[in-house]
Amino acid sequence: MVTKSTSKRAKKFVFGLKSDRQIDGDKMNSDFIKKVMAEGGDGAAIAACMQCGTCSGGCTNIDLMDMSPRTLILRIQRGEWETVLNSNTLWMCSSCYICTSRCPRGVRPSDVIEAVKAIAIRQGIENDSTRFNQIFVELVQKRGILFEPELMQKYGGLQGLIDQAPLGIKLTLKGKMSPFPDQVKDPKQFSDALEKAKKQ
Repeated sequence: MVTKSTSKRAKKFVFGLKSDRQIDGDKMNSDFIKKVMAEGGDGAAIAACMQCGTCSGGCTNIDLMDMSPRTLILRIQRGEWETVLNSNTLWMCSSCYICTSRCPRGVRPSDVIEAVKAIAIRQGIENDSTRFNQIFVELVQKRGILFEPELMQKYGGLQGLIDQAPLGIKLTLKGKMSPFPDQVKDPKQFSDALEKAKKQ
């Protein structure tokens, strides 16, 4: 015979987790959720996640991640910042937005991940991914259009440039990459947009 208390506990086991976020909403870390939402906007509707796993089911990079997007959202809900910070999931996300397009609750996992990445970078986390992102941003700010050979040289040095040369040649021959640096048509408009973004 199943007692009332045993039955109640059994309902809380969802996807192998001991507590369902919708049942135990009081266990969410509201302060941390607000912090992530302030960074990522209303799209980072973390509290709405019901842990259905749809985001993870469609993730194209999940085999490279140490935790699924669903689990990452759960850790963020709980405020387990150190676990989130040390996860490679933040840096393996390719922002393809499949998870976001399929979420039945309107959560935007891609936006959540981008928001947490921004917070992590401001807090001083350093790894190959943050270094790549920093170089990427600096080069885009420089002329408004990325020049891939310059990116590879700054990120991987001369050897990195040589290693990527065969791919670069193929892309250039197919018209997918310019062999020469380019610049946006209206540099001032681009510069003004950057300044506006920094102020926001």
